[in-house]
Amino acid sequence: MKQSLQAAHFRGTVCKPLRRWLSACLILLLSSAATTSQASEEILIVRVSDYQNQRELLIDSESKFHLPKKVAAAIHHEIPLLFTTTIELTESASFLGIKYQRTRRKIEYQTQLYAYGVNHHYVLYNTRNQNVQSFPTLDAALETLGTLQSFPIAKLSELHPQQRYTIKMRIKLDYWKLPAPLIIDAMMDSDWRISSGWFETFLKTPQSWQ
Repeated sequence: MKQSLQAAHFRGTVCKPLRRWLSACLILLLSSAATTSQASEEILIVRVSDYQNQRELLIDSESKFHLPKKVAAAIHHEIPLLFTTTIELTESASFLGIKYQRTRRKIEYQTQLYAYGVNHHYVLYNTRNQNVQSFPTLDAALETLGTLQSFPIAKLSELHPQQRYTIKMRIKLDYWKLPAPLIIDAMMDSDWRISSGWFETFLKTPQSWQ
């Protein structure tokens, strides 16, 4: 009797979710083979604005997501996706007439996006601050994923008003964190290799630091 209960528990907690997961991967692979459309502007960084507060450099940013159908289908099939956001603060200067550039600060964090439940609630898990947010629609989750407000970059005391600074930002889907069958598909299909590319903007505030 005990063995029967253990077997039933194993089927319910391991086998059943595994079958559902493999079924979702198979559906996505088949749909991938049937479509050859090219994706464009899947992730678009619209703006990055810098300002200062309490002697600290902050940014706001806005990005738009237009996910390919198979990527959105993966979310709807409860396959989690991991997006990596990278922000770099670079400093340009010259020494003895030789120009050089160095990275003063690099920030990188991951945000997991997944769906659950019959009615599909969408969840964002931010690994930077362990913040978890739930949304009723995928569009609402993507809007939050693409928005930064009062995001700290550096202390003004670490920077120099006379130097030239650039903020670079990129958001991309980490397809290496997909389930194994989809990684193989991603290596052959550009719809999975989506990235905003590097968005660059010069800081507007250095002279006000004096």
